[in-house]
Amino acid sequence: MNEEIATWTDEFGGVYTADKKRLLMVPDVKRYRIVEGCEDLNEHAFDDCKVLESLYMPLSYTEEAIDKTAELMPESMDNFCVWDRPYVEDVYDVNEYWYDETQARMDEYGVVYANEGRRLIMATRPELIGKDYWVPDGVLTICDGAFGFCRDYLALSVPRSIKVIGDYIFGGESGKIVIRGQYGNE
Repeated sequence: MNEEIATWTDEFGGVYTADKKRLLMVPDVKRYRIVEGCEDLNEHAFDDCKVLESLYMPLSYTEEAIDKTAELMPESMDNFCVWDRPYVEDVYDVNEYWYDETQARMDEYGVVYANEGRRLIMATRPELIGKDYWVPDGVLTICDGAFGFCRDYLALSVPRSIKVIGDYIFGGESGKIVIRGQYGNE
């Protein structure tokens, strides 16, 4: 019985039924986030996965689907996360894993930005930053642990455009940070 099923494909190559309630095929990418609204997966969804390391299940996923996914997931996968709230738009997501590495850019201080400069991902070269860093206007999100590599005192100035600041942006260290909001107001 080989009847044709109407499907929908996301931007990463994940294939779903047209109503997006059943995941038919997981794409062969390092990290994959199952779309919100999906409730179950096909038993052959992982057949083509060779490099998958992390899989994120949405709030809409059923308990049965979580158990089924755990049984079927490939051995290469070492991160299995069940979301406890609906996903947020990528530009507001504080999780540094959700960005297209080919579209990211780095400024002259070694700070990586994604989503056309709207997400500050991380400072990769703290020695270039010095004591003060001014986040450019237009940035909406500072991701979790973004300045975790900075071990010296750092005064971080953020623009009015900032909507979300992630957890432990300075790596959990305390006493070394000053955040100046809206360019100057501490």
